[in-house]
Amino acid sequence: MIQDLEYLVKLQEIDLKVREQELAKEQYPKAVADLEKRIDGARETSVATSERLARLASEVTTADEQVAKLRESLAKSQERLNSIQTNKEYDAVHKEIEAQKALLTSAEGRKTTLESDIEKGKAALEEAEKAYENAKAELQPQIDDLQAKIGKIDSVIAEIMAERAKISPMVSHPTMRTYDSIRKKKKSGRAVSMVNQEKTCGVCFMILQPQLCSEIRRGTKIILCESCGSMLIWDETAGS
Repeated sequence: MIQDLEYLVKLQEIDLKVREQELAKEQYPKAVADLEKRIDGARETSVATSERLARLASEVTTADEQVAKLRESLAKSQERLNSIQTNKEYDAVHKEIEAQKALLTSAEGRKTTLESDIEKGKAALEEAEKAYENAKAELQPQIDDLQAKIGKIDSVIAEIMAERAKISPMVSHPTMRTYDSIRKKKKSGRAVSMVNQEKTCGVCFMILQPQLCSEIRRGTKIILCESCGSMLIWDETAGS
């Protein structure tokens, strides 16, 4: 195998590492934002549940005041019955008392419902707060880890590029031009395809003719895959 091809294999390994870091630089911030959104969602649920509980408590206070006023009015109306002198007045007060009793029953029922809702709200709040704390405990370490990685990406790329600078001069200019041209066209960044005993292209998996495989294995020239355009290199670790 000509040395150009040996160095190309090493060069692609390096370039794929760089690509991995560049993709991470794009993807990690989004991953962080998604995790933070999950924590924020749990916090907002907890806050909304707490606010609803506060509103219910306020409504119970209002219901208490309403019940107290209705009881007071009912008591006064019942006292008036003792001083009534005519049937007409008695009927009017009696109707008033019945109406007050109906309102009181409704107000007391409303209060009971609110108190029940408060108990449910307290349970819901406890659950929401627990979910929020669990979300922070589970997701914040992931966020911290990703942010730490984001902070190191540039230095990691610099280290990898320093390694590349040692290898790239060992590849002839024509071969390097071909390699870079193919690499830039491919979304995966893979310009080199390793061919093994399965005799298929390692990138597009097209079956290669035996004669072509023999030429690839000799490694005396650069051969491109007719299907995907990758530079075909025999994998020396693959055996016969």
